[in-house]
Amino acid sequence: MKILIIRLSSIGDIVLTSPVVRCLKQQVNDAEIHYLTKPANVSIMESNPYVDKVIPYSGDGKAMVKTLQQEHYDYVVDLHRNHRSRYIRWNLHVPYSVYNKENFNKIIYIATKWNVMSGRHAVDRYFGAVTKLHVTNDGKGLDYFFPDEPLPEKMPHSPYTVIAVGANHITKAIPLEKIAYLSQKINSAVILLGGKGDKERLAASGIALPENVVNLCGETTLGQSAAIIKDASVVVAPDTGMMHIAAAFHKRIVMVWGCTAAPLGFVPYMTESYDFAIDLPCRPCTRMGRKKCPKGHMKCLADHDWDKISQTINRLNKNNPTE
Repeated sequence: MKILIIRLSSIGDIVLTSPVVRCLKQQVNDAEIHYLTKPANVSIMESNPYVDKVIPYSGDGKAMVKTLQQEHYDYVVDLHRNHRSRYIRWNLHVPYSVYNKENFNKIIYIATKWNVMSGRHAVDRYFGAVTKLHVTNDGKGLDYFFPDEPLPEKMPHSPYTVIAVGANHITKAIPLEKIAYLSQKINSAVILLGGKGDKERLAASGIALPENVVNLCGETTLGQSAAIIKDASVVVAPDTGMMHIAAAFHKRIVMVWGCTAAPLGFVPYMTESYDFAIDLPCRPCTRMGRKKCPKGHMKCLADHDWDKISQTINRLNKNNPTE
């Protein structure tokens, strides 16, 4: 059976589809799995042994349909559910199923702060899209596969703590001055991971980082970042893709919530996590993140008890089972 999975973005959402990919491959007889995603995200799935072919989404719906029609799929699993994925699945003219985003419930929750969410994790909602194929969750958690690449020479000795600096939306990202403060309190080496934009933000901020920090923002591939996370003692992350990669390796995660909230269904999946969130009348203000705080104060991130967070990290490092 030839199956096309559609999930165009983003890093974290794609990682969260990995249990569905694995279970489809293992539970459907003679399954051939193709995965359609944006070109920037191809590397997330191209090392996955349960995926037979990764197809970059061209952005041109009509051209994309013509290309996909040549594959003669038997079934489409739409794990994105937007107008682009809808256009593709309708025009391939084969049976399909779609995952339930609970968008209406999210709108009510964000607008009124009345939690009407189902309480189901996004992964479990993804599995709702493959019930027609009699595929069930095997309970083994997330997968993340990456190519073997040399790591930067300035890697510290273990144990080390990883702090995920980057986020697609600034209202999810840990403030830079809080990263510097937190790093001073952490009793291990600290590695900062993020993109080139995060490297530029740090440089422009003028914030001095303590001596225990190795800043690798903008200096690693996604695969290298994953390898660094895999060997970390503790991972500190906001609601972002790096957090879900850490969950795929069953790392101990210190989760720092900003403008989003746990009931939306994107908490660390099947791993040990310690969540820090501030109860505010304006939170959550979005389901995905914003370019700026609508209230202008960013209290959801700035007002965390950073001393308590550092104490949690140090306790976990002290009890590091790999030592």
